[in-house]
Amino acid sequence: MRVVIIEDEIPAANRLSKLLLAYNDEMDIVRRLDSVESSVRYFQDAPGIDLVFMDIQLADGLSFDIFSQTSVKAPVI
Repeated sequence: MRVVIIEDEIPAANRLSKLLLAYNDEMDIVRRLDSVESSVRYFQDAPGIDLVFMDIQLADGLSFDIFSQTSVKAPVI
C-alpha cells in the first residue's frame, strides 16, 4: 500500500510512520509533506497513491484547502 502523510509537526509524522509500519511492514510511505503548498504541487502529478493521512491544521492553512486546488484521488484519513 502506497501512503502519503501530510503533517507539519515532525514528531507526529515520525510517530504515525512508525505506527503504520508496525501495523504493516510492507506499507510504503512514499512521501511526507508539511504544507498545503507542497501537497498541492505533489498531488498534481502523484503516481498511484492508495491512502493519504492528513493533519487538519498545517502551517500555511487547513488541509481542506488542498481539495480546492487539486484533485486527491486516494481515500483520506
